Amino acid sequence: MKEFLGSIEYNKNGDILISSSCLTYQNWSGSYAVIDKQNLTKVDSNYLPNNFKFFDTAKSGVCIARWASNEKFLIGTDCGKVELIKWNDEKFNIIMSKEEHDGLVTCLDRKFNSEKAVSGSSDCRIKIWDLNEAMSVRTFRGHDYPITSLTLNHSDAIRMISTSEDGKAVLWDMRKSKPGFNLRHGLKSYPTCSAWSTDNSDAIVLGFATGHIGVYDLRNMSLGTVHKIHERAIRQLKFNSLKLLSTASDDSASKVYQSVSDKSLKLLYSYKHRDYVTDLDWNPDDKLSYVTCSWDGTFKNHQVNFKISNGIKEFI
Repeated sequence: MKEFLGSIEYNKNGDILISSSCLTYQNWSGSYAVIDKQNLTKVDSNYLPNNFKFFDTAKSGVCIARWASNEKFLIGTDCGKVELIKWNDEKFNIIMSKEEHDGLVTCLDRKFNSEKAVSGSSDCRIKIWDLNEAMSVRTFRGHDYPITSLTLNHSDAIRMISTSEDGKAVLWDMRKSKPGFNLRHGLKSYPTCSAWSTDNSDAIVLGFATGHIGVYDLRNMSLGTVHKIHERAIRQLKFNSLKLLSTASDDSASKVYQSVSDKSLKLLYSYKHRDYVTDLDWNPDDKLSYVTCSWDGTFKNHQVNFKISNGIKEFI
């Protein structure tokens, strides 16, 4: 039975959360697992999630999982359900379970250690969640086709970017009565993911179904230089504190780039899985280490050969 790993993420302690789905006859089922930091080096990345020590199953496919704090995490399922789960004493306790979407929950995001979370779905809707009250508090409708990603600005958790198969990227400002603003990019493709710059809150990177990325300037409302970096859709983009950009793509590759100038990227690292690369995250304890997961059923730790000497960043 093949496990399709769908998401992977570190918490602040360095523990890893993984979600997966598998097809049994005509039914999809899902699972989630936590690998604590102490056992991470002992775990074979080729293990199926049900081989992990801290593991549980869901009655439907688990599309995505995200940490809400070091002890709690969210999952989104293919039946439209969002659940908040507490992990302690080697047990999982569901403390919120709401089926409020009419399709797959395709994306989740949250501000770490806060009460706010957001979910997006194939039903084209975005929901804002109050985790303390265990309920959704707002619903945004700004897309005509399934939502492919949601990215909160984690410095304020007031603004977020949504992307969709309808071709739109939308900037949402939750303080406003009309919160959505369409970010016109002009590409003949739809955006699949986004990432906020770590040093400029008015700049985001958009990834596209054609394998392109581009930096969008929110002050000028314009897309800058576009780069073709993958052969197929980009599923995830993430910056680290050194402003290195890691990517995950349907072409089975994960790459790391350094921005040399406004118009130039330098490839630092590349790795090829045997199937779609679905998610990635940077290690909170090592600025040059990150992890990916794939539909090939494995997760992989990566180390980028990059050093800082006298304030100057150098590729080895």
